[in-house]
Amino acid sequence: MMIEGVYLKRLQVAAEREAAKMLLDKLQDKVLEVIGVFPWYKGLIGGGQTNYSLQKLPLLTTEILETYYYTEPADPSLAVYRTSGTSTGDRKVILYSEEDDQHYIDIKTKLFGELIAGSGCTRALADMGTGHAANTALTIFERLGLESSSIPFELPIQQHIEQLEAFQPDLLYTMPSILDHIVYATDNPLAFGIRKIILVGEIATPEWQCNMARLFGLEPRDIIDTYGSIEIGTIAYYSHDLGRYILADGIYAEGIGTERLGGEWRPLADDESILVLTSSVRKMLPAIRFVTYDVVRDFRPVMDGGVERQSFTSIVKRVGRELKHGEKISLYDIERVVYRHLEDAIIRVSVEDNALTVYIQSKSAENSAIPAIREEIGECIPEIGRMICNHLLDAIEVIIVAAEEPLERGQVKNKKLYYQKDKDNSRPDIYLNGGILSAIGNTPLIKLNHLFQKSGFEVYAKMELLNPGGSAKDRPALRMIREAWKEGIIGPGTSVIESSSGNMAISLAMICKVLGMRFISVVDPRTTDTNLQILKALDAKIDLVPGPDPETGEFLPARLNRVQQLLAEIPGSYWPNQYANPHNYLSHYHTTMKEIVAELGRVDYLFCSVSTCGTIRGLAEYARDHGLRTQIVAVDAEGSAIFGGNKGQRRFPGLGAGIVPPFCRTGLIDRIIHVSDSDIVKGCRALARSESVLAGASSGGIIAAVKKMEPELTPGSVCAVILHDKGERYLDTVYSDVWIQSQLGRELSAEDRTDLGR
Repeated sequence: MMIEGVYLKRLQVAAEREAAKMLLDKLQDKVLEVIGVFPWYKGLIGGGQTNYSLQKLPLLTTEILETYYYTEPADPSLAVYRTSGTSTGDRKVILYSEEDDQHYIDIKTKLFGELIAGSGCTRALADMGTGHAANTALTIFERLGLESSSIPFELPIQQHIEQLEAFQPDLLYTMPSILDHIVYATDNPLAFGIRKIILVGEIATPEWQCNMARLFGLEPRDIIDTYGSIEIGTIAYYSHDLGRYILADGIYAEGIGTERLGGEWRPLADDESILVLTSSVRKMLPAIRFVTYDVVRDFRPVMDGGVERQSFTSIVKRVGRELKHGEKISLYDIERVVYRHLEDAIIRVSVEDNALTVYIQSKSAENSAIPAIREEIGECIPEIGRMICNHLLDAIEVIIVAAEEPLERGQVKNKKLYYQKDKDNSRPDIYLNGGILSAIGNTPLIKLNHLFQKSGFEVYAKMELLNPGGSAKDRPALRMIREAWKEGIIGPGTSVIESSSGNMAISLAMICKVLGMRFISVVDPRTTDTNLQILKALDAKIDLVPGPDPETGEFLPARLNRVQQLLAEIPGSYWPNQYANPHNYLSHYHTTMKEIVAELGRVDYLFCSVSTCGTIRGLAEYARDHGLRTQIVAVDAEGSAIFGGNKGQRRFPGLGAGIVPPFCRTGLIDRIIHVSDSDIVKGCRALARSESVLAGASSGGIIAAVKKMEPELTPGSVCAVILHDKGERYLDTVYSDVWIQSQLGRELSAEDRTDLGR
């Protein structure tokens, strides 16, 4: 029996070597096949050449594909898939023939069958994004004889958990980022009863895989990471026995240095190379020496069960011409640093405005871990150190994101490394090219010389009403749209839908108009005529919700339900979700508070109105993370439920809310001041009369709050207040004597109505 086993193994080794040799021997046939499908390839290789060797054929780079492949009109008989987007905002079109699809399914079926052999799995759930992997998952499961189901990644994470509980799959086919969120949102992952997890999509470090196995009560080998691309299909899978990624059948790989790509690319480390692939089965892509731009470590052949296989230890980063010198940072190494300190972390990394920011969400995280993580990232990743030394990066920021806060939009498919070109060293962003959007932010900070001249403290007003859209909402609106644009989620022609009847709607309408997108504002009957006129002038479509939600009696749930209906009805539409999109508050974290502190140096008290709580969240987190001793004062409306009060009538939009917003973090707030509608009117009129500043309702509430706290404020204190929006939008209410008399006549004395600010 032993002799027979050795003989069979030798036959297998010989067969594998023969298969590799056959791939290269048949290269000429492959080249002729590619020329037949893509005639331009003949000119690329020199036309008259008849004897082909792999090393003499050109590398299939992004530049070549953009020149020839992505611009070709698609045959309607072919299946079309799109990449999820690049840092330039492009979503590239990838074509598959029926034969390509069949090969893709065959390879995955064989691989998955081997990976789950002997596991006893009978039920499989596909929980991932859109694209080829998601579209073919159920077919593959059916071929393996598994009962199967699927769930789209866009749904709230609670629905993912409900599906897991109801279906009880043995096999879960998902993405690392989705698994992150499932684990974070459930108390006991063991209860799902999962036996095997197959991963697709983003990088999954060995440390991350081991931690997930522990949380699900599995052995590390029960979690298998697969690596592929929409261009090539399945490329490799991770072998726990070898501690390496093994290349799939039908793929021949090469490892090259950056010098082979030309241009001013930084060299890779000695054990790193860019993966280049040739596929024997891919037809509707010229898959000969396709450059993946994925950087792998320790690329070399290994013996696997007596068979020589191509392999590498890890995928550490991507390179590309979108960044300076084509250099990108290793998310793989950043994750390894964080997991050494926090086993249950969810990690998102961005490079923006010359700063590297690592966002961490963890049940066990404390701010005390930040310095060690920041220092280790800088020390262990040479690229980061070089970029800081060369002023390509200014800093590393590590931010602990509060519990239950979604990272990068409200969706769960988002484990990516985000980049924005440095504005001084690259072409201007197409949506910040000197037009109206470039005027957002950097608003003036003025001293209120008259209202508080006898108080003994100083009050400075951040003039957010001077943003081009007339309010502070310009900042989060721009950041939410900008991030979605960079990821390729939206682009010219996209329908953007948001529930807003005020400033956010106006900001989004302005931005969408500039970028060639359609904006739909879901409003309710309380929306003012002035705001409706502004929205219409900006070419926004108005979608009116006629009545409140029957279950809660609130308009907000009714508007949000309507948003979901429109998203389902309009293909390719996008919801920024101002209520849960972290870019709402991060816009103020990275800009507004930084501007205030840079100008004043010291801020003892910061007064900010609350509604979605995005503004105050960003300001307060900046103050906390930068060790400022600023007292954060939240100004809320009477009748608001944000801080646990009883819901009541509120006459002015933009101040207070009927629910507790997802962004609300009471632990960041030192003092809460409630103001009445009459306080708001008095504050607005005092500001206009004494300082010649015509501001909106929330600004009046802030002035009233400072007045209320005046006896408590220490002499010599420096106070900053946020003047949120323009007063012209309130001419029919706050600044109308007729309206005030009809609505607040009994609450305001004649002296209040005429001369509060004296």
